[in-house]
Amino acid sequence: MQPPKKYQFLQEQVFEGIWPFNKVRPPMNVFLLLILYFIWGLALFVYYDIPVYYFIAGISGVFGLFLWTIGIFSYADHLRNVQVERINSANKKFLTEFLENLFHPSSLVVSVLVFSFVITYYFTSTSFGFKSILVKIQYELNVSTLPPVFLLYIFLLTFDLCYRLGLSLYVILTQIRRNIRLAGYLKSPHLRTSFSPVDINNLEKMDYYNYLAICSSFALLPLGIIDLFLLYCLTLFIVLTFSLMLFNIVHLRILYSRSFPEGLLNLLHSAKLARVGTISKNKFPHLVPTLFVFDGRSIFIATSIASQKVKNLKYNTNITIFIDSQPDGDLTKGKGVLIVGHAKIYGHKLWIGIFYYLVRGFRMARLLMLFRRKYPNYISYYLKGQKNLPRAWQLFPIISRAIIEIIPDQLYFWKASRPTLIKF
Repeated sequence: MQPPKKYQFLQEQVFEGIWPFNKVRPPMNVFLLLILYFIWGLALFVYYDIPVYYFIAGISGVFGLFLWTIGIFSYADHLRNVQVERINSANKKFLTEFLENLFHPSSLVVSVLVFSFVITYYFTSTSFGFKSILVKIQYELNVSTLPPVFLLYIFLLTFDLCYRLGLSLYVILTQIRRNIRLAGYLKSPHLRTSFSPVDINNLEKMDYYNYLAICSSFALLPLGIIDLFLLYCLTLFIVLTFSLMLFNIVHLRILYSRSFPEGLLNLLHSAKLARVGTISKNKFPHLVPTLFVFDGRSIFIATSIASQKVKNLKYNTNITIFIDSQPDGDLTKGKGVLIVGHAKIYGHKLWIGIFYYLVRGFRMARLLMLFRRKYPNYISYYLKGQKNLPRAWQLFPIISRAIIEIIPDQLYFWKASRPTLIKF
């Protein structure tokens, strides 16, 4: 079951009523529009003998639209395809409110404001010693007036760019508004149990598709060759959106840590041993005790490249890890967590491992520090005697050891025999 209402951006609704865009499914209808823009611009370039740098600026605009389309439509599709039948009522209400705000027609207001500013600048700027950018283009083409087909192309392409820039800004502001509302829910003892770390982690993953759309603004920088002021405005927009994007990421990660039930964070940091379950190629379960660390977001285990865990995860990335604590053997005071999720293996293939360690070196160094801090005697013992150990037991990253990241999909947490299901 998906969200009961068909949520669409305004442009998607418009395309449903215009031929030939209503003959193809999104996002192909937007790609069709971009192809038409490219053909139209190429025809103008050839027919009017337009300077090459104008053509380059136009191509960058179309390419930026292409990247934006991939990001924003992927983001919208992930939100539209969320399964809501098993989400609790508070979570469902929160998601519905977010979708209503995100796909609200008022998003067009931001785009219209951006477009109005750009069009006003087109006619009133005094750059390069001319009355406006349009007069500059007219001078470059050596015509008394710009052809209507040329003006129409400029205005349509400008509106499309402004619509997307405005929508990207509106979306990220809506995300921040969503986070503020979520922070209020997490402060409520009654509502906070309705939102799990898995929920928030999924929100962050979906937000990254919108960040891809925001990154498309870099492709628009060649438009600055037409006018220096436009370059300044694009740079300012990029700085603004990336600052808001960074704020949104940091805020979500803070909310992620706040969403853990009482006692769970302490258990993940203090427990010394976990049981990890995987499934072999022949469908047999495999369960072993292992050391682990928690970096605040995911659980990591370090194991031999030749271990059965690694072999199993190559065929099936599903993984389960069980962590518990029983003070003084009293089961009534015990607590535990069962995490069901999927795994990512880093280091089991030499070149992939080297690439990951180079790209994510800071995170790998932090994991090493966490392992050393949590298991100082164990690490020292193996480092001192590893020359006499089999290669599979040695602690060399990539060469003999692999890092397995366990990304939660479901969490079952209980304290004093009171189980709690946390699921997105």
